[in-house]
Amino acid sequence: MTPPTPRTERRSDAPAAPAPARRGRPSRRADIFAAALRLFRERGFHATSINDIGAEAGVAGTAIYSHFATKQELLEEAIREGAGRIATGLREALADEAQSPKDALENVVRAYVRVVLENADMNACYVLESRTLDAGVGEPLRRKERALRETWRHRLLAERPELTPAEAQLRVQMAIFSVVALCLHRNRMERTALIEQATSFVLGALYSPVPTPHSHS
Repeated sequence: MTPPTPRTERRSDAPAAPAPARRGRPSRRADIFAAALRLFRERGFHATSINDIGAEAGVAGTAIYSHFATKQELLEEAIREGAGRIATGLREALADEAQSPKDALENVVRAYVRVVLENADMNACYVLESRTLDAGVGEPLRRKERALRETWRHRLLAERPELTPAEAQLRVQMAIFSVVALCLHRNRMERTALIEQATSFVLGALYSPVPTPHSHS
């Protein structure tokens, strides 16, 4: 007769491991996802508990484990989703290979501004919480970020060949950061108007003339 396997005793104060994520009702999952993003943006990832997310979404905190294995997984999925939406927007903006350099640049800018501001909570989470990501998750996202800046720089130089690579890179960095900064705080402006004004601002910055160095007498 085989002896019974000894039971491993667990300390009563140790937190129980969450059950593996299961497929739950899609609409409930979307509610949890949106609630978590709002709270991560407003309070920060570490200051937001599972129970906080549940209360915001109108469900029991433990119900979240039917959709996400951990709070960290929820954050990682949000950031990956945001990066994926930006990549899709840029691919669509550049789908017409016959477009002029000017049209390509402006379509890239318009697509980026629209996607970022329509998904402000996701992009704020990336800016605020990217340092908490594991290397296996964070490094691919950073590569995508570098590729994004390179796409902008390439399109800007095609339209403005008089710029040096360093001048183009500076404009691109300032333009992208200015859009992302709008995600960090709530804006009372109507979204369509905000997207139009931000797009106009970014294009104005990219097309601005190269300043002439002042001579000192």
